[in-house]
Amino acid sequence: MKKLLLSVFSASTLLTLPTLVQAEKNIEMYQRGEQTHDSHCNKCHTSSVYTRETRFIKSLEALSKQVKRCKTNTGAAWFNEDTEAVVHFLNEKYYKF
Repeated sequence: MKKLLLSVFSASTLLTLPTLVQAEKNIEMYQRGEQTHDSHCNKCHTSSVYTRETRFIKSLEALSKQVKRCKTNTGAAWFNEDTEAVVHFLNEKYYKF
């Protein structure tokens, strides 16, 4: 019986481990995106651009393109990971695609 319980516990732990690792990565990406956003994007506009009723971003693809466009227009020296993190942050906080 103890072996069965240990096997079930071990199996359930192994099944949830990838989920926990992914959750940690999402938190790290969110925090990186928030920090990058706050130090760069707020220089040009406030969060009202994301929450206004007439916003023109209607998909995750459009959001990604807009972040890349802003990055290019401002000359921000971001790595691809920074851009992806900002997209992740904005999507999680405002857009919910």
